[in-house]
Amino acid sequence: MTGPAVVLVGMPGSGKSAVGALLAARWATTLVETDEIVADALGLALNELYAEPDGEARFRRAEQEVAIAALAGPGVVALGSDAVESAAVREALRGKRVIWLRASVRVATRRLGMALLGIEVLAAIRNTLDAALAQRAGWYADVATESIDTDRLRPEAIADLIAEGAAPCPGRP
Repeated sequence: MTGPAVVLVGMPGSGKSAVGALLAARWATTLVETDEIVADALGLALNELYAEPDGEARFRRAEQEVAIAALAGPGVVALGSDAVESAAVREALRGKRVIWLRASVRVATRRLGMALLGIEVLAAIRNTLDAALAQRAGWYADVATESIDTDRLRPEAIADLIAEGAAPCPGRP
């Protein structure tokens, strides 16, 4: 198999960056975070980019290009949460060890420090993330060879499960 040792997919706050860093250190390889590469390439933080005219479309084009390049290289890849929306990215994931880090929206927003934003803002963010998860869950399940529910696990425990071989996704061999 060519490409990364493992690809981590999931919603923001699921643990992709933290777990990816632990695995990369453990396996003495690089961590490739596609969101960071896209932001660097476009010269804007992702939230700033979405506020720009045509920003989302620019982001999607760059994200697809960066994700496909990352999936052809070595290391541990933490794929941007919405990269799975691209059919080309989903195809590039075929044959790779892809682990869906599953987190509830409640836990994800807490991990991202959003609980301090006030009830109205937090509710709006959670509604947005719920809708995104509903849209992407099928794609995550389709590309994943394994999945881990991360709500009650620390990043170190998740990394241990991955290094030892996590349980296969339901319905997969």
